[in-house]
Amino acid sequence: MASLERSKAAINSFRRIVSELKKAKGSLSRDSPEFRFIMDQMRNHRVTQKMNCKSPNEMEHLADTYATYLNSTRFLAELQERYRGGERSVSESANLVGLQLPKEACESETMEKFKATYSKPKDT
Repeated sequence: MASLERSKAAINSFRRIVSELKKAKGSLSRDSPEFRFIMDQMRNHRVTQKMNCKSPNEMEHLADTYATYLNSTRFLAELQERYRGGERSVSESANLVGLQLPKEACESETMEKFKATYSKPKDT
């Protein structure tokens, strides 16, 4: 029974890794070097587990850790792209926080009124 649970955990971890690699690369065929390497590691572990006295869950733990690493790396790249640094225009910055800038026509009218009011010389 424990062996069956371990193999289910290994299959789940394998699927997570393949899923993350597909998201990272766009596609992943069975002939790709990455896929073959993962398959070889999962298959070879069945033999080395008994020969080298490794922990029964070591491969599942490593596979799960690697799947989490791939997921976190992809998520980090998405966050960095979304909140990338650098110069943004005022309108982009306003849109980022959910604000809208006034129309250009309103700004020019207001500026003209301001100039007309305050640029006149005072009579003293």
